[in-house]
Parts: sequence; C-alpha cells; structure tokens
Amino acid sequence: MILQSNYLLILISAIMTGLSQHFPFFGFLCWFSLVPFIKVIYFEYNRIQLIKYSFLWGVVYNLIVVYWLATNIGTTPFIAFVVMLLTVFILSFNAIFIVVLWMAVRDYVQKYDLFFLAVFWVVIEFLRSYGLLGFPWISLANTQTNYLYLIQNVEYVGIYGITFWILFFNIFIFKILYSDLRKPYSYYYILLLLLPWVSGYKLYYQYANILLDSNNSLNLLVIQPNISLSDKSNPKNSSKILKTIIDSTINNISKKTQLVVWPESAMPYHSVQSQYVQDYLNEKLFIENFHLLTGNVIHEDFDVYNSSILLNQDEIKGAYNKRQLVPLAEHFPFSDNFDFLKNINLGQANFSKGKEDYVFEIDEFRFASLICIESTFPDINRRHTNMSIDAMIYLVNDGWYLTPPEPRQHARQSIFRAIENRIPVIRCANTGISQIINPLGIVEKEIELNKFGTINVQINKNKYEKTFYTRFGNIFSLILLVLTILVLILSRFKNEKK
Repeated sequence: MILQSNYLLILISAIMTGLSQHFPFFGFLCWFSLVPFIKVIYFEYNRIQLIKYSFLWGVVYNLIVVYWLATNIGTTPFIAFVVMLLTVFILSFNAIFIVVLWMAVRDYVQKYDLFFLAVFWVVIEFLRSYGLLGFPWISLANTQTNYLYLIQNVEYVGIYGITFWILFFNIFIFKILYSDLRKPYSYYYILLLLLPWVSGYKLYYQYANILLDSNNSLNLLVIQPNISLSDKSNPKNSSKILKTIIDSTINNISKKTQLVVWPESAMPYHSVQSQYVQDYLNEKLFIENFHLLTGNVIHEDFDVYNSSILLNQDEIKGAYNKRQLVPLAEHFPFSDNFDFLKNINLGQANFSKGKEDYVFEIDEFRFASLICIESTFPDINRRHTNMSIDAMIYLVNDGWYLTPPEPRQHARQSIFRAIENRIPVIRCANTGISQIINPLGIVEKEIELNKFGTINVQINKNKYEKTFYTRFGNIFSLILLVLTILVLILSRFKNEKK
C-alpha cells in the first residue's frame, strides 16, 4: 500500500506541474506541486526505488508538457510520435540526474539536504540549455509568466533563479507539513520567500517610471500572413504566397514605416539571392523607401542556412544564419561528426549551423534577429544584447502545430528575454503568435494564433543600461554549479576516509 501510495503521489506531482506549463493561470500550482515528489524521495532510501520514482515523474511531466510533438504536421504521424517518445525519454533522465546527485550527498550535507535538492535541480536545468540537444523549454520558470512582479528578478538571477524560488517554496511547505521546521526558522523562510516579490515590485516600478522617456525610434510593420504549412509545402503555391504577403504589406504600410518584418520561411521556394526575386521585390514591393527583414534560406558554397535577411531596393544589407538548430527537424544531431547519420531521413531539413552572431542597423537603430527556437535560449539573446542592440526581433514559424500548446508555450518565453536584458522584443510568427513586448515583459500588442494580422508600432531606441544579467549572464547558476562540484568532491572524500 505504501508503495502504491508513493506512485500515486509521484503521478499527482507530475500532473500538476505539467498543467502549470500549459496554462499561465495554473502557474501557482507549481508553488506546491513538487511537495508530493519531495515527500516520496525524502523518506525513501532504496536507491533503485528512488530512480524508478524520479523516472516516472520525468516521463509523466514531460509527456504532459511536450505531447504536442506528436501532432507535427510536417512529417508522418508515425515519425512525429516516435520523435515525441524519444524526446520524453531523454528529458526524463533529468529527474534521475537530480535525484542521483542528491542521493550522493544527502548523508554528507544532512540538515541542508533539501537545500541541495533545489541546487541540483537548478544546475541540471542550467546545463540542459547548452549543446546540440539544449532544451530550456521545460524550465519550471516558464510557468510564472503571469506573475510580472516575481519574474522581474530574472534581470539578476535569470530564469534559473525563478526555478530555485519555486523549489524553495515547495521545500518550505514540505517542512511545515512533514519535517521539523521550528517556529523561529519559519519566519526566516517567509522573509526569503517574500523577498523576490518585494524586489520584483521595486524593479517593475523603477522601469515603469522611465518607460515613456523615448528618444530615437524605429517604425515597424509586422506581418502575420497566416499561411498554412500545407500551402507552403506545395511548390505550385510559391508565387501566390509571395504575392499575398506583398499585397498584405502594401495595403498596411505607411509613409513612416522604416522596417517591414516578415516571419521565418516567409517565401518558400523563393531565394532573395536570386536576381529574379530581387527584381520582382523591387518592382512590386519596394515602392517606398524602407527595409525588409524576412526569413529565408541562404546558400554558401556547400552549406545551406536558415537565415534572417535584411534587404532594401538596392541590395541585401545583412544576414544572420541560425546557430541553434532544432534536433530532428533542422538537422540530425551529431551528423557533422558521423557521416553515416547523414543518411538517416526522418523528414528533417539539413541546415548548416551558423558560425557567428550578427547585428543589423537602420539609421543608427541596432537590432538582432534570432530565429524561432533561439528565442528560448537566454544565453544567445544575452550575447546579442551585449552587442549594444536597441531591440530584439524573432522570426518564427510555428505552423507545424495547428493547436495552441506549442505556439503559446513558445511565445510566453519571449517575455523573459525582454526582462532579462530590458529591451523591446518583437515577435513575428507565420501563423501566430506575433507580439510586441516591452522591457517590463508586458505584451503591448498581439495577433492571435491562426489569424492574419498586422502590427504598426514605433520602437524606441534602447535607453537602458545593460542589466546585471546582460553583463554577467547566469552567474547565479554558475555559483550553484561550483557549489555542486565542491559538495560532490567533499562528499566523495569523506566516504573514502570511512
């Protein structure tokens, strides 16, 4: 019965935490959804059983969060289902790693054992965001976008600081319910739990007071064409699609417009490197003097890149080649290192990885333009912000998924990028969700999913100092990583002495 009840607690914990990722108004569930998980592993000393519990939690949680991978209409249902299962399986090992680390030191750290559970959770989340298989998508922090005061703190501690606070809150509740939290210490816990809200409130109004203090600006027109993937996949529709998006631009542009933004893969089967396409754009589109930022494919020798390209009537003014490719969608992982992997075809594209960061400039207004999933990687955004940009523009195509979970999860993460670096964020998506997000993380304008729409907006030149996060990055997470290494070494040394 005890064993069965433990499995039930694991399921309850994973389901509640998973739901908090899907619905912003369920974000509060994350504040206590980990208590059942903590209870099970805290009172269990059988290592095999602990691994079973943590793996089960990981499978259920990740299945709830990323089940939409199986609905990808860009490949066959079977392959989409297999990719989803493989992703869930790999991601579920994160929970195992957390618990294994905790098991290794719990006897050594003793009364601080739950503190180190929170430390290890953050460290695993942090490390998971790097490399070819990097995936910060499922960070617990992403559940908190509805709590603007709280998440203002990412300016200092990044998203992983929010994850730490979530774990800390759950540990506090667990100690009240099941442990020996003494009264005097409970007050310290409460103060620590309230601190992010107080500091976040202060930061929010600090920036709100100077938000309207504008200087130079850039006038943008954002186009959400809402062209389905099935239409884009048919080469016969390519000219019609190009005409449609050009007409949408001409009908909504104003004399003040300096930059028109089209989404990722806006012109399927048309390359801006083609003289024919350039001539066509000059004739049909560039009637007024403005620039166009669009997603397109660039060919360089034997490499093919998924790129953001800036052009006007005269020439291609600059290009950024996507550096963080989507595994099993834009390339097969490690295929650059092992030639035989290049022969595996699961319906993925075969893009090359971009080699350097890049900043665009129009009339001294500087901006970066990252592509799709790159918006979810804090460090890529931080690097570009450090190049003295005034705004961040994302070109996105979430048309692979017709239902809300993926596009909405994806869009919410852009809120953190605005706050981390205190810059305006412009999100231009093919089928949605397109957004204008100010440096406070407030979504000022939005075009809903699966709808055509345009946004005319004036973006002020960045007037903020570089944030602590922009300058130093994930220093909070790095400190916890160093602490993890030290504790593991000391624990191992102590065990050897015994």
